[in-house]
Order: sequence, then C-alpha cells, then structure tokens
Amino acid sequence: MIDEWIRKVVEKVKLDVVEEARERQGASWNFKPVDRPSLIVNCPPPDPWPRFKYAETFRDRDKMLISQLANVYSHCLLRDDAMLCVRANYGVGIIPSGFGSEIIVQQEVDNMPWVKEPILSQDPPNIEDLRVPDPYEDGLMKDVLETEEYFVKKLDGTGIQVYLCDTQSPLDIAYLLRGIKLITDFYKYPDFVREFFQRISKVYIDFSEIQKKIVGEPYNQGVHGNPNVWMDKGGVRLCEDVAVTLSPKIYRGFCRPFNEMCLKTFEGGMDHFCCSQVSDGRHVLNEVVSNPYVKAFTFGSPGKFYNFGETVNYFQEKRVCLVWTDGPIQSQTVEEWVKDIANLREKTGMILSISAESFEQAQKLIECFNKHFSN
Repeated sequence: MIDEWIRKVVEKVKLDVVEEARERQGASWNFKPVDRPSLIVNCPPPDPWPRFKYAETFRDRDKMLISQLANVYSHCLLRDDAMLCVRANYGVGIIPSGFGSEIIVQQEVDNMPWVKEPILSQDPPNIEDLRVPDPYEDGLMKDVLETEEYFVKKLDGTGIQVYLCDTQSPLDIAYLLRGIKLITDFYKYPDFVREFFQRISKVYIDFSEIQKKIVGEPYNQGVHGNPNVWMDKGGVRLCEDVAVTLSPKIYRGFCRPFNEMCLKTFEGGMDHFCCSQVSDGRHVLNEVVSNPYVKAFTFGSPGKFYNFGETVNYFQEKRVCLVWTDGPIQSQTVEEWVKDIANLREKTGMILSISAESFEQAQKLIECFNKHFSN
C-alpha cells in the first residue's frame, strides 16, 4: 500500500521546480534580489487520499508517511515554492520523553500527543532527578531515529526529503518537564534554571546532530516542513511558544544564551512562536530576533495581530528573513492581497507560506500571484 502512494506522488515530482524554489528562497534568506517573493500554499490534495486519525499514524509508520504525502502531492501539482518533505511526526514531547516524560495519545479525539504531567514537580527542584537521555534507547527519541531511517530508505531517489522532528527549544522543553512552576523558578531558583537549560540544550544539539546524519542534511542548512521552507542560513529550528509569556528581561537573561548555544552549532537557524489572544509576543519579539544566530523567523497566526507591511519592514531592518504564514485577511480579496505584496518596498527577505481550504482555492491564488508578478 505504501509503495503505491509513494509512486503516485513521485510521478508528479518536478526536481527543476524544487531547485528553482530552493534558489529563490535562498536568495531571500540572504536578502539578495528575487524575481518575486517565494509563495507556498498548503492545502488538501484534489484526489481522494487515505485519511487516518493521528493515533493511527502514531503507531504505524506507513500511515504516518501516507498522511504527510498528501500535502507533498498537492505541492507537486501546484508547482509552488514548497520544499517537498516529511518527518517523523511524533509531536512536541519527543525530547521530554527521552528525559522520562510519559506521552499521552488520545484515541477518542484527533489531536497530537502531549506529556501527561511534569516530571520535575518537587519544590525546591533537584536537577539530579533529571536523567540523561540516550537518543538511541529512550522514549520517542528512539522511535524518531528508527522512523527517519525507514522514511529515508522508502524515499531514496524520489526528491522528497526527510526533515528533523519537532525538537522544540530549551524553553519549551523545560516547560513540558517542569510545568507552570518554571515561571516562578526564574525568580526563586535561577541557578537551577540555568543548569536545567544547559542540560536540555546539550540534548537538543546532540539529538539534532544525530538526525542530520540520518537524513543527510548539512549542519548549516536544511528543510523544515509546515512552512515547507529551505533554511539557507542555519540548519535547525527553535519553537518557543512559551516565550510570549515572559518578560524581555527574563527572556534575555535565561532563554537567549541557550538559544545561541543551540543555534551556533548549526551556524544559525529559524525561530518561531505562535500568536494568540493571550499574547501576541510583541513585547519580546525584539529580544528573539536580536539573537545573531536567528537568521529567519516564522509566526503562528500573525494576521490578526501584526500589520503585514509594517512587519515586513521591521524584519528588513533586522536583516532576518520573515516567513509569513497568513494569506488574505477577512474581507480582503486575493487580488488586493497580491497587490499589497507587490507594493512592498522590498520583495526579498520574506517567504510567504500560507494555507488554503481547498486545492481549487490554492490554485486560483497561485494563478493570481504568478499573473501579477509576470506582468
């Protein structure tokens, strides 16, 4: 069954399209002139495709791969600027599970897995209670490496790449291991937090290095799916959604040094946090992107909280590539959205990676975009 779906996708792979997209994205990472901004549109495929609940894919590598190939197939048909890639998709708790966290996969609802509870719950916390993970043996880290090896073998010669699993960041991993108590630990037990982050950062680096060797990526470059980008300057991604709850001072003193430690090994990388009604992260954004090893940044759901044009200009000044993940805002037509992009002072230094509800909608959006920039 799996080989049938791989063949269906591979028949549509156009390596010249992918290479052109890689070059265009690479130019934006380096703020070099581009013919147009990179546009990636994520959407369901137009053809019938097997649908599995996440719990099924968690326990079946073939179903995990088939589920992700649906998106790859859409990109092949759209011929947009997406990198064609899949990953060992085991959720945010991969590294925490190596430290000993129990992972819960809900059967009755179609959600990604989560940690059952913090494993460092005592006060005061004792860093010696934190074991040192063996990536080849402990928790989901072992499953990730085995799944990556399987995916690499199945996709050999197809042009579809395997990218690193969800490695999160020192901050977000610490939160999953310690829970809400981490917020007061910054004030009550600062020495513990620094040692805590130090140990997590070492595991982040070691685990990323192992994966890089398996998937065949250079240390200082790579792909990252959703937003399906080519990382031309820096080989890893940091996901730190917890950062939006911290003060700039706390972030600067505790998070940034260990982010630099993680990213320096790979000559930089891409950072990320999500926006919400609780916090849009604006107050800490400058601290995040002032890290010299942050070469690109991608928001989650920025459209409701950030003005697109102003945000592009901000990142242009910072010389950090912006990966923008929202398409036309409410009441805005596709044509109006494309004109807003065309009217920007600079077309480089940004990548557009948005979603559409249907393949037909994605196709129309890309046609409008290409028509405008070809005139």
